[in-house]
Amino acid sequence: MKKIEQKYRKLDDIEHCLLRPGMYIGSTKTRSDECYLLNEDNKFTKKSVNQNPGFLKLFDEIISNSADEHRRSGKLNRIDVTADKESGKIIVKDNGGIPVVKHTVHDEWVPEMIFSNLKAGSNFDDSEDRLVAGTNGVGATLTNIFSSEFSIRTCDGKKEFLQVFQNNMRKRAEPVVKRKKASGFTEISYLPDYRQFRLKGLDEDHIQMMRKRCADLAACNPLLRVYFNKERFSYPSFSAYCRLYVDDIAYEGSERWRIAIGTSNGSLQQVSFVNGVSTSDGGTHVDHVANQVVDAIRSRLKKRHKVDLRPSEIKNHMFVFISADIVNSSFSSQTKEKLITDARDFGSKHDLSEKFLKSVCSSEMIQSILDWAQQKKKADERRALRKLNKKLDKEKVLKLIDAKGRKRDKCTLSLFEGDSASSAFRKYRDPMTQGAFPLRGKFLNVAGMPASKVVQNKEVQALLNAIGLRLGEDAEKLRYGKVLIYSDADPDGDSIAGLLTNFFGRYWPELLEKRMLYRVMTPLVVALKKEERKMFYTNEEFEEWKKSDDSRGWEASYKKGLAALEDPEYCDIIRNPKMFALVPGDDLDVALEDWFGGDPDVRKQKMMGGVV
Repeated sequence: MKKIEQKYRKLDDIEHCLLRPGMYIGSTKTRSDECYLLNEDNKFTKKSVNQNPGFLKLFDEIISNSADEHRRSGKLNRIDVTADKESGKIIVKDNGGIPVVKHTVHDEWVPEMIFSNLKAGSNFDDSEDRLVAGTNGVGATLTNIFSSEFSIRTCDGKKEFLQVFQNNMRKRAEPVVKRKKASGFTEISYLPDYRQFRLKGLDEDHIQMMRKRCADLAACNPLLRVYFNKERFSYPSFSAYCRLYVDDIAYEGSERWRIAIGTSNGSLQQVSFVNGVSTSDGGTHVDHVANQVVDAIRSRLKKRHKVDLRPSEIKNHMFVFISADIVNSSFSSQTKEKLITDARDFGSKHDLSEKFLKSVCSSEMIQSILDWAQQKKKADERRALRKLNKKLDKEKVLKLIDAKGRKRDKCTLSLFEGDSASSAFRKYRDPMTQGAFPLRGKFLNVAGMPASKVVQNKEVQALLNAIGLRLGEDAEKLRYGKVLIYSDADPDGDSIAGLLTNFFGRYWPELLEKRMLYRVMTPLVVALKKEERKMFYTNEEFEEWKKSDDSRGWEASYKKGLAALEDPEYCDIIRNPKMFALVPGDDLDVALEDWFGGDPDVRKQKMMGGVV
């Protein structure tokens, strides 16, 4: 059992930072990430890197100090960063300068006080509006604590100060102060304690991440000259920086807001900054802008395209860029990756202009969203269809007169209008090769309907079970070699045949291409003379025959549908059907109009040319 002294411990500041680094600098474990880095063409591209967030945060704390001083006074206008891969040492030098004086209250040199004490600095006056990254006064001291060696050199124009810390700030040399009339500067040199990060030294991935941070800083502070290993980063505007990520952007800016919107690759992407610090997890400033854009896009999609999407679905197509100056900013943690300041406390407001929103709504993003919405609709449709098809598999097939033969490609299925029309079918069919299924009234018009809605129709379900097919699947499971449509030779019959052909053609066009779908011609007029019969399939054909001498002595009667046929006539259309198929290669919509439209001359020509 542990002793009280072992169970309860009291740590000093340094011990606590080193033992619980996540509370101060984030994770100290190296992880593999996809990050934007500058390539050889000075464009930002995503690359896979091994990065240690805590290690990079220490660098950010030091360079942000210099950037904050630039924002406060403007006198500091240059930062030089040196990252030596061989020694592992990092140096950040600026042309500012810290007052080299002793603090009258704490009797400590000011440079020593702010770089070696947690909760010390110049950001604690909440009565003034601060537009800087510094908040809690712990950042630079954390870099000192996590370093094997840390040195401060600064000159305020009158005095120069030098102090060296070692062993995670446990060991400190006495400050060396001497008079020196020179231009002001501050140089922070530190050798990270790589053991704390399980790193062997300064590697290329971390050098490139620091290089990118310098580029970010230059973009957010256009009057600040930033150098990294003697390479200068300078951008004429924030929009120029954004175009290093994507070429096509909509941009506008104001005194405290610089905003750009581009098109992403299917997930929300954002590059955002608050007072010059990178907010990799976004926050309320990103929401403030993105929500305005989403509202405009949703309105346009509803009005012009009749498409209604959730805000999150629209955001997935947005690439948001923001550099915002937020008064007395608050973050979710010391690592400052996410802004949590309420919009009403930003200290400024930016309502996106109509011109900007119109530019976004006329960009390629809209088509990208519409393409995605169409793909999503199809995917949802397929998912719903699979579910309905599984349910359909459990249904029993009713009223099917099935063919009994095993060679299914030799079998035909005849579709009739109602039970009465198929009543004589059993008398004259070949049971081994001929099957039949009675339809109830007009078939469903599937034009413009989603497949998931089509398959919920009871008549469609019954037909699908009879033929063995499923919507969304190929026609290989068809249980017959041919499907024959028997419908009356009148407008209603034409309509039913057209609806069925439309149904099969839209979901299984290969049936038409392989000439597996036929319409059977049924007699419109039958002429009798003793035991002889003549059948006429069009009124034009009958009228022409009636004018001839051959028509003498014949008694003609019009047949009002299949149910009006007598047994010999019925036997003929079952055993010797005259039928036609759509010609492969025909445009389906045009062909349907030809076969089943209102022009009898076109229909007659097609029918006579396609009789088999």
